[in-house]
Amino acid sequence: MVSEMPLPGLERLLEVCREHGFSVDSSPPGRAIPAAGELVAGHPFDPVLATVYRRMGGLRITGNDGEFLLHRLDDQVDGLALATGARRRGTQEPFHSSVAFGCIPDLAYYYAVLPGLADERGLQPVIYINAYAERYVLPVASDVDRFFDTLSRYLEILVVDEGYRLDGMRGVDFPAGVPELIARDRRLVEMLVAGRFDFIMNLGDEYQDWLARVKSA
Repeated sequence: MVSEMPLPGLERLLEVCREHGFSVDSSPPGRAIPAAGELVAGHPFDPVLATVYRRMGGLRITGNDGEFLLHRLDDQVDGLALATGARRRGTQEPFHSSVAFGCIPDLAYYYAVLPGLADERGLQPVIYINAYAERYVLPVASDVDRFFDTLSRYLEILVVDEGYRLDGMRGVDFPAGVPELIARDRRLVEMLVAGRFDFIMNLGDEYQDWLARVKSA
């Protein structure tokens, strides 16, 4: 029997969604979800994602201004392989080294794990990918459950944002507008300071201040 790891970040995210009226839709889990370390989209499967997908086959969170989608993974659809494979071209980064597990629907914004930077427990850090012409990457969490926790705290900021409450127009974006939230993840900050993400970020001048604020917070 596969042991389940606790997911306090996911639990917090779902609770914040319930408390503040975000719509949450999940699908049933598959019967044969890959175990941690098995190959998914050509990379070892992240232990947190393995646990999440044994609970649900996918997840959609909807608010006033948009959605977050956790790609479907069940006995019929391998959404992680589909989302990753559709954009992987040879050695092109950031897609060569990452596995996309979530996105903003209808936009080229993705959330992915980096298996090559897994820690001693196999936990893989999370990056945000802007796949438009200026393509860049922002590291957002040291593991997937920390990502859920950080996203939950962003939603708490969002619901008191005047523009969001009035007409759904956000005054602060995730993750670019919340470097202080990202910096709560001390292991991620240590990885940034050590240069672990340098090979994949490709940040222009406009994000150097963001990076400096995360490192120094």
